[in-house]
Amino acid sequence: MKLSICLAPLRLRCRKWSGVAVFLALAGGLMLSAQAQNPAGGETARPRRILLIFGESRDLPGNVLMETALRREMSKHLPQLEFFIESVDAGRFPNAEHLQMFGEYLKSKYAGQPPDLVLLFTARDFQIVRELSAMLATSRPAIVVAVNELEVPAPIPGHPFTGIFQRFDIPGTIKFILQLQPETRRVVVIGGTSPADAAGLQHIQETARAVDGVTFEYWTNLAVREIHAAAKALPPDTVILLSSLQRDVTGQPLYGSQVVQTLAPTASVPVYVLGNGLIGTGALGGDVVDFEALGTSAGQLALRTLAGTPQPVEIKSTGTPMVDWRAMQRWHIKPGRLPANCVIRYQPRSLWEEHKELFLLLAAGFLAQAVTIAALLVQRRRQRQAEAEILRQRAELAHVSRVSMMGQLASALTHELNQPLGAILRNAEAAEVYLQAEAPDLKEIQAILTDIRRDDKRAGNVIDRMRSLFKRQPLALGTLDMRDLVEDTIAMARPDASQRGVRLKVEISPHLPPAQGDRVHIQQVLLNLILNGMDAMSTIPAHRRRLTVGIAETNNGNLRLRVADCGTGIAAENAAHIFEPFFSTKSNGMGMGLAISKTIIEAHGGEIWMDSEVLKGTTFTCLLPPAGGEKLRPGDLPGGL
Repeated sequence: MKLSICLAPLRLRCRKWSGVAVFLALAGGLMLSAQAQNPAGGETARPRRILLIFGESRDLPGNVLMETALRREMSKHLPQLEFFIESVDAGRFPNAEHLQMFGEYLKSKYAGQPPDLVLLFTARDFQIVRELSAMLATSRPAIVVAVNELEVPAPIPGHPFTGIFQRFDIPGTIKFILQLQPETRRVVVIGGTSPADAAGLQHIQETARAVDGVTFEYWTNLAVREIHAAAKALPPDTVILLSSLQRDVTGQPLYGSQVVQTLAPTASVPVYVLGNGLIGTGALGGDVVDFEALGTSAGQLALRTLAGTPQPVEIKSTGTPMVDWRAMQRWHIKPGRLPANCVIRYQPRSLWEEHKELFLLLAAGFLAQAVTIAALLVQRRRQRQAEAEILRQRAELAHVSRVSMMGQLASALTHELNQPLGAILRNAEAAEVYLQAEAPDLKEIQAILTDIRRDDKRAGNVIDRMRSLFKRQPLALGTLDMRDLVEDTIAMARPDASQRGVRLKVEISPHLPPAQGDRVHIQQVLLNLILNGMDAMSTIPAHRRRLTVGIAETNNGNLRLRVADCGTGIAAENAAHIFEPFFSTKSNGMGMGLAISKTIIEAHGGEIWMDSEVLKGTTFTCLLPPAGGEKLRPGDLPGGL
């Protein structure tokens, strides 16, 4: 197909802004009505009424971005706002009758509630009949927001205005194209035939003259369908630059978003655009007009105008580098070629970016858990150290208690040792006499040596029992023969009992199961109870001093160890404190023996309690679990224990 390409400079029409005059007149009339209803200049408790008039459809991407940003900016500073939206749709209805009817419609609609401020958004020449300006008068400036290359209109008498006139950043876009695709040798510029289209093409032509090594072609006299067909066969060193395209050569009204949506997917080369409203429709990008930033600026200008501050017209020409990530992937554009300040749209977010808040929350939770666990471990370690220290001190105290008891038994044990030692001495002297004879009686000497060996063993047993009680050692559980334990303890205490005139009565059941415990510590408890019982009978007549030590198996398989005296008993007010540390009913007692005994028995999984009757005596009972049992079997504890 033969392409018709127009390369000649385009001439602008002189009636570019005649439609704006009608807009200004209409807006002024509406605001004049608002001032008439509010002579104080708008100082009222009612919400401010803001009328937004779009020259094209409100739903166009650029208009949506501007409206959203403007609302957001104004609402931050003036919470009480009421927005009204109107759309002329002049692209599809450019005739004067439509605009006349539109003006009458606005005048009638807002007669009862005139707006405080009118903002006009336009991108084309509306060609509104000038006669409308005579219908409306104003003393408050309206705001015009225009995006095109048309000249700023001269002030219209009686219809003041201010506004923002945004130009396309043509030099920035051409530089952007060559930076992303330095191999480009040809730029196909697609434009329309409306006055705004012609102004944009003229700006591109002026800029292109300064670009070396690149040919610019202008497709302005082709219908849209012809453009689509031609764009499918462009060579790789070519790009497409979409200029303003409001109307094609056939007179058909067009929107840039519609053109790009159909052109970009089928074109053989990337399509660059001038407005960010077209990013996302298939175009690669450009140094575009940022409609969001433009809407924010318009909102700030509106706030200053509402405050009554005179505002000059602003002309902006700086664009924002912006690309569509999806188009970059299609055309294999290297990210390293993007400008440092380039905005990348539609880039897939990483898992971190997508769930950053969740990850931070989880990390904070894990950190809190780690700190808590660490604190608990430190606390547990300190607790174990404290428990170990308590056990060490308890063992030391138990050892001191045993040493104290052995001090009480010292004289009796000395007498107990003197008997076998004296017998050994006498037997040794007798053996010497027999050996001095000419014919020694060897059988008699052998009998003497047997007696010496027996007495030596007897003395050794006494010393071993004393040494086991003096020795420091931790609680070491093992299987205990309770009969042997009770008999050894009685043997240790019997000499002291003889000196005190106490008769010991031992009651050991013939069939006892083994117990689980530490021999030395259980022996310490029993010895302490025996000595306490003998102390309790020191004030009664000697013939009544009788101490009963018994051990038997209960019906539930536990072992019951009892020590009963015939002393004066323990008063009821003292009975409740008898196992407390440093409490003693004896004038010279430390008050630690029974407390240590209770701790030892409980460490073995057992229980200890006391029954006392004044003037009749006291009985201490220890209940121990059998070997293989971790705790007492139920049914043998007295009430309350």
